[in-house]
Order: sequence, then C-alpha cells, then structure tokens
Amino acid sequence: MTTTRARAAVRRTLVCLLAALCAVTAPVAVVPAAAAPVSAASATLAGHPVWAHFTNPTAGRDYTILTELQRLIDAAPAGSTVRGAIHSISVDSVADALLRAQNRGVTVRVLLDGKNATSADVAVATIRQLSDHQFCTNSNGGRGCISTSADGDMHTKLFTFTSTTDPNGVARSNVVWFGSSNLTYATGPDAFNNAITVYGDAALAAGLNANFTDMWNRRHYSGNDYYDSASGRGYYQAAAADAYASPEAAGQTDTIVTRLNDLTPDADCRLRVGMAAVTTGRPRIVDLVTRFRAAGCKVWMAVGTNADGGIAMSQSVYDELLAAGVAIRRKDKVHDKFFLAYGRYGTAYQYRVYTGSQNWTQDALSENDEIFVKMAPETGATHPLYDAYYAHFNEAYNTGVTCTRSTYPCRS
Repeated sequence: MTTTRARAAVRRTLVCLLAALCAVTAPVAVVPAAAAPVSAASATLAGHPVWAHFTNPTAGRDYTILTELQRLIDAAPAGSTVRGAIHSISVDSVADALLRAQNRGVTVRVLLDGKNATSADVAVATIRQLSDHQFCTNSNGGRGCISTSADGDMHTKLFTFTSTTDPNGVARSNVVWFGSSNLTYATGPDAFNNAITVYGDAALAAGLNANFTDMWNRRHYSGNDYYDSASGRGYYQAAAADAYASPEAAGQTDTIVTRLNDLTPDADCRLRVGMAAVTTGRPRIVDLVTRFRAAGCKVWMAVGTNADGGIAMSQSVYDELLAAGVAIRRKDKVHDKFFLAYGRYGTAYQYRVYTGSQNWTQDALSENDEIFVKMAPETGATHPLYDAYYAHFNEAYNTGVTCTRSTYPCRS
C-alpha cells in the first residue's frame, strides 16, 4: 500500500511539473509567427517557366521587382536585344543597367511616355544616352505612342529580351517581363505591385515585340481603335499567356470583360481584384462583377487610395458593388492591376491570373497604350502562380480599411 501511495504521489508530481511546463511554454507554441510577405514564385505554364515577383511596402521600400528587372538586363549578352516600354522612371539603377547593356554590345531600344521628355531626373538623363530611345507624344498633345487622345498616356510596363537568364542562371531566349510596377519610387518599390516574367514562349515574345514596334513607329488608327481581334492587331495568342493591347475605340468591347466572361460563375467561384483605381468609365466590368455575385461567386477587392485619403473608386461604382455583396477594402499604396480567379471554364475548374498595366478606368481602355495579359490556367492540386497572387492580395486586403455604404470614401 505504501508503494502504491508513493507511485501515486510521483504521478501527481509529474503531472504538476508537466502542467507548469506547459503553462510556461504554451503561449510560445500557439502564437503563430507573422508570415513573411511573398516576394517571388515560379510555375510552369504550358511547358514554359514563369516567375512572378511582388513588392509589399508595409515594412518599407521593397526593391524585389526592380532588382529582378535589373538582373534580367544585366544578364542580356552582347549581340542580344532588349526592348523596354517605360511609363515613368526615376530609379537610377535600372537606367544604369540599360546603359551598361548598351556599352557591352546589347542593342537597347527604349520607349517612354512623353511626360518624361521634360524631366531633369538623373535616370532620364541616363536614358538619353541610349542610342535608341523615344519620348512618345502625339499631335493632340497626348503622351501616347499609338494613342491619338489628348489625354492618352503610354502606360505600358513591358520589357522583352531575345536572350537573358532565368533566376536560376539558366540561359533563356524569347523572354518577356510585364506587370504593374513603374520604374519610380512612388509607384514602384514604395507600392504594392506585381510583375511576371515568361521564358521561352516565342509566340508571346513575337506578339509583344509587334506591339512594341507599333508603338515605336507611332502607328495611329482611326477612332483611336488599335485593338482589333479580327486582324490580330493588339491581340497576341500564345501558350503561356494571351496579351491584349489598348487603346480600343470607345463603345466597342471591354478588354477585361471579354477575357473574364468565359468563366461560368457559381457558388464555388472566387474572384479577387487588386486595383489602383476604379472609375465609372468601365460599366461592363461592373455588370460582369455584379452578375458573378448574383450567381453566387464570392468577390473581394483591395483598392488604392486617392490624393484625398479616400478610396480611389467612384462613388456610384462603390455603391453598386457593395450592394451586390462585393467585399471592398481600401489600402494605401495599392498600385496593382490584377484579377485572380478560380472557377469553372467550360467543364473544368481552373486557377487563373490576369494582370498587366490596365486600371479599371476608361482611360486604360480607350485612351492609353496598355496591355492586359491572361495567363494560361493552372489546374489540379498544384497552382503556385495563383497561390502567390492569393498571398500578395491578402497582404493588402487583410490590413486594409473595410468599406461600407455609409462610410464612403472609406477613409476609416
């Protein structure tokens, strides 16, 4: 009996010691560490390597995207060609990389939005040292290359490389880089942005080089109607992605809607939108999103902030989307322009990324030089490109200001 009591006492002592130990260690075990912002991800789409890079300014200036672009330029070998369409530039390191490339025998050809022509910035001065560079303007006072609109911009963010290396150091040809980031601090490393690089898709490279050539040659079209799917102008189909270029004449189709409308919305559908600005000028996108919601698709939006500190979204669009059940949050420094979709395409559920330079604005559709890119789908259990954009979206959305009908312009 004495032995039994002793054993019981030992057990009680051990239990108490373990309980005390758990009390000390449990908080450390159950409090999750903050997830590091996603900065890069790789995938294979239609057999082609694809990399995505992101900036998240929450912890300060984030050079991820521009560092990768600079790496691509620095890896271009002598005898190759680099083409770049730059909306704005003030980051010296990218301009310096372009000049270094020219000096080692790379053919470098750069287009810039016309507003840069009067800039005294050092980066612009460096660009002027390139043998082949142009500042786009038109006879109506606009700053587009193809666009003839007085309000038009060359808003495309695009580089193509006949030869460079991927992040693993493997030599690649027919490389294209595109996304939302400008080469300035405010709308580059100081903002939420995304960029994609596609390696080895010759058809995509040829299409985007054709668009670059049209901009370089200032090819203008009646009614500012550059995009024409019937002729293939501004419409570039490939394996890893399809690309669509603006401007498109007012009153015709909507580039974004025409790309998203092959998704059949249902209760399993998910749509996330990261967007710098939303205006009343794209009513067909509003109609598409509200139709998706009516069919049960869940929709979330992270939208940027305007100069007054409110959401960069017109009130009528704001009210209509909220009434439809769209979850909207305002987040400072969102400069992204992407749609992230999961849903049924035909008979199969797919994960898709849509990105490029187009904002949800009328200017982006009908007045600016822009590109909108529909990436090839990911299916099955593995979808790294979609997952990376999902994480990037949440980094802005989860810390944004929740918007309601009564709080417009959603300052707090």
